[in-house]
Amino acid sequence: MRLNLTAVAALAFAVSGCVTTSMQGYADKVPPSQPIAHVAALVTAPLPLAQSMQASLADEGAKMHVAVDDALTIFPPTRQYTDAEIKHELKDRGVDAVLVVNVGDSGVTQQYLGTILSGGYSGSTTGLATVNTYGGMSTINYQGMSTGTLNASAMPIYRPSRETTFSAKLLDALTGRILWVGNGQIEASGKLFVGTDTSASKAAGAILADWQTKGIVVPPT
Repeated sequence: MRLNLTAVAALAFAVSGCVTTSMQGYADKVPPSQPIAHVAALVTAPLPLAQSMQASLADEGAKMHVAVDDALTIFPPTRQYTDAEIKHELKDRGVDAVLVVNVGDSGVTQQYLGTILSGGYSGSTTGLATVNTYGGMSTINYQGMSTGTLNASAMPIYRPSRETTFSAKLLDALTGRILWVGNGQIEASGKLFVGTDTSASKAAGAILADWQTKGIVVPPT
């Protein structure tokens, strides 16, 4: 029974895990003329992660009353756009700023934790014991032989992990002035935390939270 419990504990450790988010952002000394409320986001990342990041930015933005649109829906990548066209379209849609995010992702990697041996033993033991008593002390001498069969299986244990890095830049929609830059890293481990949605939501949350801290968007009430 002890071997089985050990295997269960090892599997639970492999499945469980944690997520660590670190980010550093810098706002320009001259803040925007008014808090940013509408953003067009352009995410450069592998497709599943890019889609998840766009959705997460929209979700996190909504929590702070900031509308976040996918820049590629405003400017489909079917042709080149002039600077005048871009500014006109952004102004017409009421977009205050453009967010550019570049994402690097390790994908899911496996960390070897060890091998669990589980099984059962059956057999018999025979022997002869002699007891020698001297005064108030006794010594026992035992000689014997054990024979039996061990049936066991070996199970390697792996723990998945993932590292996602990102760099982001927020620009004024009309002037192109850089309002904010930031870099961050997401480290996740365990089967429950290495999906693209986790990395995307943590990165998006860190970006929007830093904007709020630095007064780029309306602070919480």
